[in-house]
Amino acid sequence: METEKTERIVNNFRFNKLVKFRYQKKELQYCVEIKANINNTVLALLQYHKETLPHPLLLVARHINNNKAEELKEKGIQFIDAAGNAYINYYPIYIFIKGNKPHDLFLKNTAYHLFEPGGLKIIYALLTNADLVKQPYRFIAETANVALGTVGWTMNDLIKLGFVIDMGKKGRKLLKNEELFNRWCIDFNEKLKPKLLINKFTGPENWWINYKLKPEDAQWGGEVAANKLTKYLKPQDIIIYVDPEKYQNIIIKNRLRKDINGNIIFFERFWKFDINIELQEIVNPILIYADLINTDNQRVLEMAKRIYEEYIDRHIWKN
Repeated sequence: METEKTERIVNNFRFNKLVKFRYQKKELQYCVEIKANINNTVLALLQYHKETLPHPLLLVARHINNNKAEELKEKGIQFIDAAGNAYINYYPIYIFIKGNKPHDLFLKNTAYHLFEPGGLKIIYALLTNADLVKQPYRFIAETANVALGTVGWTMNDLIKLGFVIDMGKKGRKLLKNEELFNRWCIDFNEKLKPKLLINKFTGPENWWINYKLKPEDAQWGGEVAANKLTKYLKPQDIIIYVDPEKYQNIIIKNRLRKDINGNIIFFERFWKFDINIELQEIVNPILIYADLINTDNQRVLEMAKRIYEEYIDRHIWKN
């Protein structure tokens, strides 16, 4: 078996390794992607990118439980984990093993702090404003709505991991935007977004169509934002990012009722609103995309792909 030590980039997707091995005089090659944890966001990203790779994708993880094993198999994503579970479907080899339990040794994590809630807020601010990385730490803290000390250790981690380069008098520059963005999407949905939840509600059907939010107080996210941006996708879940002290006005005016299983979901807005942005009623396409891929709904995932191609890859990264 041969393994390339360096990461590879194909069609803007950075995978960890290219692995080659021989079986019965046949050379088999995999594009290997290593992920510590598996959630809906990871699956959406893998499913989106796997069709663009020159070789089959092989996911390597700490542990993949029975449900995720079946889901990966159904989506055609091959995998192995540290507990001995595997799905390999590369002719003439076929393996499907599930049910092995993880060892405690494999669950220990020495992750960098920048992928914790405070760091994720800063990364979002940097991804949505390319020039922000050049600014003084105090300005970055104010923009990202975090403590000044949080900026210090987050920037140190970004530099250590190669996402930011400090060029001295020329200032700092953000690198590997695509890789950082993919990692942010995963950890935002897993670590930061749950902490932002205010409450869930139900309300009159289609109430959101004609209701105008005050952008300085609240903005549409998720499927409603995607609808307003593209005029496609009829929303099923309604996400609103709002200043916590202002959401009661929306509830009263639209006769919304608190419901633990409701499809109207209020999250705390975690960034400083910029009155000069072009699309004030909806959140940034980067956040819309992150909202959309946190699902297993194929219809929504297809819209996420469109948002990425038309608004993130074509405009944000290019600028």
